[in-house]
Order: sequence, then C-alpha cells, then structure tokens
Amino acid sequence: MARIVSTGKTISLVEYHNKRVREKRKKLIWIFSGILVLLIALVLVSRLSSFQIAKVKVEGAKVITNDEVERNVLVTLAGSYFWLVPKGNAAFYPREEVRASLMKEFPRFSSVGLNVEGENTLRVLVTEREPYALYCPPAEEKCFFLDKEGFVFDEAPDFSGVVYFIYETEVPAEEFKNLSAFIENLSKLGFEPIRFEDYGLTMKNGSHMFLPEKSDLGKLFSSLELFLRSPAVEKDKLSEIDLRTENKIFWKTFGNN
Repeated sequence: MARIVSTGKTISLVEYHNKRVREKRKKLIWIFSGILVLLIALVLVSRLSSFQIAKVKVEGAKVITNDEVERNVLVTLAGSYFWLVPKGNAAFYPREEVRASLMKEFPRFSSVGLNVEGENTLRVLVTEREPYALYCPPAEEKCFFLDKEGFVFDEAPDFSGVVYFIYETEVPAEEFKNLSAFIENLSKLGFEPIRFEDYGLTMKNGSHMFLPEKSDLGKLFSSLELFLRSPAVEKDKLSEIDLRTENKIFWKTFGNN
C-alpha cells in the first residue's frame, strides 16, 4: 500500500514527490551552471588584449609633462578587480580612482576629464591652474604659487623684481576672492600694491595701507575713492592710509611721520 506525503500545500505519492524534487534540483543546477559559464565567458572576454587600454592620450598639460600623467594613469590601471577582471579594461576602468590619483599627485590640475576613444585609448584632458600670486610664509625661505581661488598648488622659483603680487599672510578661502578683487581695483585709484601682510598692503613706492580684518570691502573701496577726491589729499605724497577705524580714514605723508 502506497504512503501519502504532505508538503503543506498538496498531498502526493512519495515517488511523485521525489521526482519533482529531483527535477527542481536539476533545473537549479542548470541555471547555476549557465550563470557560471556566462561569468567565466565574461571574465575571459574582459581579459582579451583588444579590450585593454593600451594608450593614454594627454591633452592640456603644460608644466606637468605628458609622460608623468601617463605613468600615473597606467599605475592606477594596473591590477584586477578580485584578481579576475583587469582594471585596464576599457569598459570597467576605475574612472573616479584615476581622476582622484591625478588630482592628488598633481595639485596643479584644477580639473581632469576622461574619455575612452575606440577600444584601446584613454583620453585625459587636464586643466592646469594658472599662477595668480605668490604665498610666501615668513617662517619659510620659499614661496608658493596661488591661483585666483587662493589655492596653493606648487612651489615657485626665485624671481628677480616684482613679478607676482605676494601674500605673506594666509587668507581664508571664503575671503580671498573679495580681498584680491579689492587689491586689483586699487590700480584704478593709481596705487601699485605689491605685498599683503597682516592685513596691511605695501605699495611699489613704499607707502602702506592698513585694512580691517572684517569689513565690507566694496564699501571700504567707495570710502577710499571719496577720500582721494578731497582737495586736501595729495595722493602721491601719502605714506600711510589707515582704514581700520569704521567711517574714518587716518593718513600720513612722506616726511611727516
């Protein structure tokens, strides 16, 4: 007499139940095998040389050489994901890792663009920061280049004469743009600033201008402009202009210190 087995949903003969279990197992084995074969095939295809980045094309580099950029990229692309898929595969290369590595090794770069051309060439488009001023910490014997954002990006060579404006005091990034704009605009009033130190400006003729650490520089510039229009003020004879007191301007002239 045949026994009845309950599965919780249906009642089947033992032989029928076992047959269904075997069929499900075979189906799962076939599915698993198919997935495994597909993965192996994809790995093998990904390792074909025809899909590997073999050339790095660099554009935009001026001070940094193309060879330096190419070396950095190829080092980043060396190795594999989980020892299986090469990082140099054109479809799977680590874009953000390549970009981050270049930006870290070469602070002179302000941006890095990446694009695969064909199947074997990685085009690297870089933008270098342009020197805008110098940062010369008093405690050090060397100076560094600053860009227009106030970012320190490279050591500067020694210069003879006044080539770049010099910051001897570090300026917070959120203040740098407004301060640099104020300094640039001073040329419209006939000043030639060459150095900034402890919120004081030194002019080419040896005169000085003292600024408050926290102020509305646009308003300060307007006040200075109005001050210079006064008939009592001879701009060429000014040795000091003190703008540190709100709504007041103190000044000295050469020979009357």
